Amino acid sequence: MTYETFKNELKLFLEDRLGGNASVFYQRDTILGNLTDAIHIRTGKSGSHYSASMETLYHLASISDLSVKETADMLLELLKGLPTNAPLNTSCIIYQLSNRTNVDTLLERIPHIPFYDMEITFACVVEDTEKIRKRMLIDNEMMEQNRLSLQQLSDLAHRNTFRMFPCKAELLQDYYWKQLLSDPDTTGEEFLMAAETYRSWENFPHTYRLSAGDYRFGGVAILNSGYPKSLARKEGYDLLLLPCTEEDFVVAP
Repeated sequence: MTYETFKNELKLFLEDRLGGNASVFYQRDTILGNLTDAIHIRTGKSGSHYSASMETLYHLASISDLSVKETADMLLELLKGLPTNAPLNTSCIIYQLSNRTNVDTLLERIPHIPFYDMEITFACVVEDTEKIRKRMLIDNEMMEQNRLSLQQLSDLAHRNTFRMFPCKAELLQDYYWKQLLSDPDTTGEEFLMAAETYRSWENFPHTYRLSAGDYRFGGVAILNSGYPKSLARKEGYDLLLLPCTEEDFVVAP
């Protein structure tokens, strides 16, 4: 079965099983740091929301010889684990920062704040352990059900996000060196070039990698305005914040 056929049949099967109060749709999302096709399943009014990588699902189904029905059953079983119509835990409401093109189809039904070419959206962490973190994207119905305004959501997210994902600035040359050390394909020539670059950077004002320590939420460090200000005071320079990936920013004098 081709990838597109699998996608279409899975969507039809899920819609049939879930009935008219559910929506199943696809969009491009960043998952594990990579832009990929994602399936989104939302059930009921202000109900459960689950998303997963379609490419991973297709690969899993192919190597495990799972039918479309078996794949759908697996997704529906996972969906049961998410809370439905439960009050939001206000201590777990956090910011999400997304490229606008990735959430464009959702903007009519979710609270959001424009931020340059991105959108600040909100999520509630419903499970957080060393091995797994589940989150629910907060939509307009959830916001109304919990009697929260956009300002209140933002205040809660500002209070919680940087407690759960502390900002971290590390010297760019240190980060680059660690990346080389962790890559088994790094050559001796690349090490020598990196060492020379490392020495030369010591004569220049510091450049940092700014992140919040999580590949899904690292970019939110940019929203903690007090942190870059304190860094600028420490360095004695005005700083440029240059978006690098979904995970991090480069902070340069």
